Amino acid sequence: MTPATQEYKGIDVSEAIANACKALNTSLEDLNVEILTPGSNGFLGIGKRKAKIRASIKNKKRGAFRRPRPRETDATISPGLADTLKETLENILSLMDMGSEVMVEINGNRIDAKINGDHVEAITERDGSVLDSLQYLMRKIVSRNVTGKAIFNLDAGDYRDQRRRNLEKLAVQLAAETRESGRTRAIASLNPAERRIVHMALKDETEIKSRSVGDGHFKKVLIYIPGQGNKGRRRKRK
Repeated sequence: MTPATQEYKGIDVSEAIANACKALNTSLEDLNVEILTPGSNGFLGIGKRKAKIRASIKNKKRGAFRRPRPRETDATISPGLADTLKETLENILSLMDMGSEVMVEINGNRIDAKINGDHVEAITERDGSVLDSLQYLMRKIVSRNVTGKAIFNLDAGDYRDQRRRNLEKLAVQLAAETRESGRTRAIASLNPAERRIVHMALKDETEIKSRSVGDGHFKKVLIYIPGQGNKGRRRKRK
């Protein structure tokens, strides 16, 4: 039985969505989300309001035979959609008291959007959780406005590139620590794209492996030596 639609709160939309995912034990992709209140920091702390969403789990038919999903053709995106997405994202940011400059570019079936302005730091804090939530919501909007496969990516300032470099550096550092001590290391709360960055950074390793563990959209990546286990024991030196 699918749980009924319920309301969830958080200090911002991303936390409200995270609370819904946790309460319903599911991932972002499996949720129907409606933003009721985007939240507000108020003025000098006065009038501060929590974000509130309405969420429910998407209906899924279980047990029935499923035909292989046909490969989606690339979407043909109208140039006018860029203006629509730009205006939509600007309105969402304004409602969040984070009014910002938004640029949207379309290249084939790829849509790249970027946020600039005074609120980039606030949007990208907490490992980009607000940015990821905005990207998720905008992808939902894109899917309702195009037919076929469309790729939408959202950045704020140079956060994505900086985050990629930091994750690659961290992956290599933790792999070295694991090789030295034999102890498993972990990077927590990574989204699918970030987990891929870590796995790719270690793909040429012969002794060290990485794997994702956990449920939901955000998972932990373990960096370990196969067969060593996670017992925290130091390897014997020769």
